[in-house]
Amino acid sequence: MPQPSYLVTGASGLIGRHVVQRLTESGTRVRCLVRPTSTLPPELGGDIAWFRGDLRDVTAVREAVAGVAAIVHCGALVSDWGARRLFHRTNVEGTRHVVQAAVNSGTPRLVHMSSAAVYGYPRRGQPIGEEHPLHARRIPYIASKIAAEEIVWQAHHRQALPVVVLRPVMVFGPGCQNYVGEVVDHLRRGTLPLLDGGRHIAGLAYVENVVDAILLALDHPDAVGRAFNIWDDSNVTWKQYLDALADRLELPRPSHSIPTRLALSAAIPVESAARLLRFHRRPWITRLAVLELGQDQGYDISRARRLLGYTPRVDFEQALQSTVAWVKESR
Repeated sequence: MPQPSYLVTGASGLIGRHVVQRLTESGTRVRCLVRPTSTLPPELGGDIAWFRGDLRDVTAVREAVAGVAAIVHCGALVSDWGARRLFHRTNVEGTRHVVQAAVNSGTPRLVHMSSAAVYGYPRRGQPIGEEHPLHARRIPYIASKIAAEEIVWQAHHRQALPVVVLRPVMVFGPGCQNYVGEVVDHLRRGTLPLLDGGRHIAGLAYVENVVDAILLALDHPDAVGRAFNIWDDSNVTWKQYLDALADRLELPRPSHSIPTRLALSAAIPVESAARLLRFHRRPWITRLAVLELGQDQGYDISRARRLLGYTPRVDFEQALQSTVAWVKESR
């Protein structure tokens, strides 16, 4: 009898490609659903079946899901800027198609990659637990991730689909564009300001640590029907992260600082003007970027520690070393 396959959506993205690599290294058969326009990661080998199709393509999703032992749903549009309809098409409707195909196929487990952004970046008093209310803040990306979770939870409660929801914080590492590639470009140009001097906890989640959590969520019997916050649980600030990245790459450290309150006040009219003028390019400042960099990103991972046995395995220095090596090789 052939070994059952695991399906990974968004396999060409940051988390997806690392999940595929770890699964194939363990000898697991993997199916990958990637967009027709995506470039297949050259480092991926092993027993992989590639399915070309968009999450919005019901037929492609159904074919990829049929008969798999589990799904890791990483496919999503991740950005601090974009039209609401684009986030809805991929993150909401795409998730609906994956979930419905999983229900129809009787998939034994779906691990859905959500985001800690669903909490809406509340100001920290105590670390934020999984029961904290979700808040979209009228930001399209956050709203789409909340709506996608609702679809997943409805399928679990109404149709008994075995689901696990992971909410990683700021995922970084080799292959990361948002918090590595774009940051390095800004460092080279000297165009990256700190917010409040960079004193806020960054909420870093090294991608291999996130993959550890995914693999635990795939197998642990107590994971089903629960959400889990995932990050490195460290006090590394944005200044410490950016300074360390700049030093390792022999680039100037960020030297300018803007108060978060001022930055947020500026982002609101800038976004309004960009939408009014129908700009497709990202404006120079957005509310989501300010929320990420302008307040502590502290989340409670005690549930993941207790129920999954999750512990961040790779520390900051090791993670930074691997990340810098990737930057030097690829950029």
